Amino acid sequence: MKSNDFIGTGTLVKLFLRRDRFLLLLWIIFSVALIFVTAVTFTAIGGQNLGDVLSEFNKDPLISALLGPAMSVDLSGAIVWRGVSQLSLALGIGSLLIVIRNTRTDEETGRSELIRAYPAGRHASLTAALIITTIGNLIAGILIALSIIALGGDTRGAFIFGATLSTIGYFFAGVGALGVQLRENSSTARGIGIAALGIGLVMAILNNFGGGYTLLKWITPMAWQRVTSPFAGNYSRALLYCAVFATVPTIIAYKLSAHRDIGAGILLARPGLPEASPRFSNPLALAWRLHQKSFTGWMVGIVLYIAVFAAISPTLSNDGGMSNWLSGLGGTSWSEEAGLGYVFISVSIYLMSIFVSAYAMTAVSRLKKEETEGRVEMLLDKPVSRIRWMSSHLIAAALCSAALLLVMGIVGGLFYGIAAGDVSSGFWSILTMSVSKLPPVLIFLGITALLYGLYPKMMVLGWGVWLSSVMLELAWEGQIIDWSLMQISPFAYTHYTIDITNLPLTSLFLLLCLSSILTVIGLWGFRNRNVLTKI
Repeated sequence: MKSNDFIGTGTLVKLFLRRDRFLLLLWIIFSVALIFVTAVTFTAIGGQNLGDVLSEFNKDPLISALLGPAMSVDLSGAIVWRGVSQLSLALGIGSLLIVIRNTRTDEETGRSELIRAYPAGRHASLTAALIITTIGNLIAGILIALSIIALGGDTRGAFIFGATLSTIGYFFAGVGALGVQLRENSSTARGIGIAALGIGLVMAILNNFGGGYTLLKWITPMAWQRVTSPFAGNYSRALLYCAVFATVPTIIAYKLSAHRDIGAGILLARPGLPEASPRFSNPLALAWRLHQKSFTGWMVGIVLYIAVFAAISPTLSNDGGMSNWLSGLGGTSWSEEAGLGYVFISVSIYLMSIFVSAYAMTAVSRLKKEETEGRVEMLLDKPVSRIRWMSSHLIAAALCSAALLLVMGIVGGLFYGIAAGDVSSGFWSILTMSVSKLPPVLIFLGITALLYGLYPKMMVLGWGVWLSSVMLELAWEGQIIDWSLMQISPFAYTHYTIDITNLPLTSLFLLLCLSSILTVIGLWGFRNRNVLTKI
């Protein structure tokens, strides 16, 4: 690398900071809010006896296996123990999105060519993207540390925890930069990053299964709190190891960046057939082809997830920390009438259905990508109407979302029954439980479709609505809000505390109607607006 490769980095830092100022702000605020939500939740659960509650959790074999042992039995320790996974995901996803948006996405849309027409080096955009991501992670780490100090935590431990999270965020920024170099489109780069996050979570769980202090803690960023031990040893020197490890993906990304052309990837795309298959004779077939890879990845992940949790659910005992914790969620005793295993699989399906709604939103977002890259103009030049083209993607997204929920219910019911020794035990209940999540999932699909049809540049607002629903759930579990406010979230009507025999069918039908209305408005908006083009 030469010094000329970094010319213009400072100017691009200012440009990217201005362009991503709202995304950075939302990312940081959400991360800090998770600290307070976690703190309020444990205060509501444990109160003055939080130490005893955490000690009880440590004795619960399932809790210890999933989250590992709590390193300190106080509020600060509870935040580290319970919140590190969510905080790692929040910082990791934010880092991925910002790096990819300012590098590969700019290359796809042609903005990078305009930037390189000015005095800007080969690595200027990548360096600027990593700089602003690093700044965001550092600010988030500092604010997280100050938040824990405000809650009564030890100053040194708080800053070690904040620094640990900052290094985790930077590691995934490097993963995003690496994904950008490998393939020629941003969706693949995001897929690589999300896959890395998923692998990180799995490795962290495996480390916890081994007691929390296996060799995996050194190579799993989401387990680095076991290396630095905030509030339980405060090994500040271990931060140096984490920082060095976190730079490895970035170093590889720079090496690869020097060996590719702008807009290209190290791994070349496989050329297609000289003639299209007869199966691509309509827009729906083409839409399915575009969604197929993403859908397959999600399907594999969901099957593995639900198979594991369904298999262990029947083995749970109604005695101990896990039972008391689940029973106390929301200040109710809703789990007393159902077995703990059934309750646990209910919560697992509920949480995954929230992520399925995120999948539906990303699937609809494919519309904007196809439009900005100019492929829509070529299709609309044929005997294909705007409504037909957009509808094909919406149908594919809806059917894929429904298939994910259906398969989750079937696999969950089968594995739960096999583990319980009776395949028919709970199968239909679990299947119905999973499929019933479709109306709220379609609401988020409809919101994204509406924004795309009317205001495609404001599609990020859809993610704001999704994050608001997640925050409502966390606030309700922490008894910060009551059920009347929780009902703002579409998922409240298929909540895990509602028995499937008592589902509000009228409300679910109204959700389906509302999603249809939102979708129709989006179709109408797209029919009457100009088609987006590059730049």
